[in-house]
Amino acid sequence: MSETSYEADVNTSSQCTDRDGLSTWDAGDLKSGVVATTCSWTWPMPGVKNDLREADVRFNTHDYDFTNKPTSSCSNKYDIRSVGTHEAGHVFGLGHVGSGHENLTMYTNSFVCSTKARTLGKGDVLGLRSIY
Repeated sequence: MSETSYEADVNTSSQCTDRDGLSTWDAGDLKSGVVATTCSWTWPMPGVKNDLREADVRFNTHDYDFTNKPTSSCSNKYDIRSVGTHEAGHVFGLGHVGSGHENLTMYTNSFVCSTKARTLGKGDVLGLRSIY
């Protein structure tokens, strides 16, 4: 395991701060009610999709517990891979989808003890195709 002193450019209010030029995923404190957040910065590219400069992700380990293997006895833990896949969707430019789309990775809320957001649904894939 390697360690770094770099931190995601996200404050405890879940707001993006000044970018430092490094894309970093970390864990720490975020605003209550926020499981994870993504901040991204782009270069404007007129006429095409903006070019990603940096993307930082923070998991809220202050208020929430995470697991890599939710079992039948799982209680109040978020699947780290499901949340990570959702946040990666933001890195690639996807936004949230709302009510009626709970089966998609980019649904607004994460579900405890569920691995269903580890893989993309048809709507997630169509969203990516529309961007790329």
